[in-house]
Amino acid sequence: MREDMAKVVVERPRRKPFNIRKGRAPSLEDMPSHEGMRRSHALKGDCKELNENLAPLRRYLERQVGRPWSKVYAEIARHLRVDSTIQQHVRDHIQNFVAVAPRRIAKSWLSRSLWWQPLYVDPESGLLCRTDRLTEEKKRRHTRRNRPAPPIEHVPLGKDELRLIKGQWYYVELAPLPKAEYCVRRETQTRYRHPYSARRGTYEVEVDVRRLVTPDVWDVVEKRYIPVGPVLDDEKHWRDYRRKYSATTYAVAKRTLSHRELRQHGLTNSEGAGTDA
Repeated sequence: MREDMAKVVVERPRRKPFNIRKGRAPSLEDMPSHEGMRRSHALKGDCKELNENLAPLRRYLERQVGRPWSKVYAEIARHLRVDSTIQQHVRDHIQNFVAVAPRRIAKSWLSRSLWWQPLYVDPESGLLCRTDRLTEEKKRRHTRRNRPAPPIEHVPLGKDELRLIKGQWYYVELAPLPKAEYCVRRETQTRYRHPYSARRGTYEVEVDVRRLVTPDVWDVVEKRYIPVGPVLDDEKHWRDYRRKYSATTYAVAKRTLSHRELRQHGLTNSEGAGTDA
């Protein structure tokens, strides 16, 4: 292990002084009009910067695979002391790469998964091993690579789309939501007083509110009315509306696809799929 591993991981080189440059010196007009006391020293390169670069530590640990963990840790402890804050900080990052006491994590009461570190210490042999070479991890990666693709339920066709509804394909005609129009109304609202106010309870106040006047639209696929905007025209109600209704279009008509259209688009209906009323 490198003797300067703590510096390689934590410390960054000093900045290059800003006043050492080729060409003409910057004009006084381009210089800042106000400057803090620390900025000049930082730009001159008088101080070091701290940052974390864990790649050298990770590469070192990966090269020690197959060795006894006791010897690897002894070598780490010889170069990284506990009485140094920076070096102890580097030692704390070892647990991000090595599971010294590997335990399976309970995802639920029915299944358990492996530890998340890329390396682990074998409890029987005490050797440093790779997690991705375990049979369980190989099986998990194989299952993930061969996972079947999710079924296609939407096929865009310009402004319209083909949609799978209860196992049967439909041609759905889409239309943009109408523009939400609001009118100003004078209403009386009940509000709570400030908790530290001398007078507690509620009070009434008359305010001008912008309420939605555009009627809802009927979605033939969802079979429900969809509002074209929030009830009140303010930031909070618009944020809640966009969270609930993310689409900007709605279905105005639909029809089942013929056998010729199914063959044209390479689609098939599910067995036993009936007509959706």
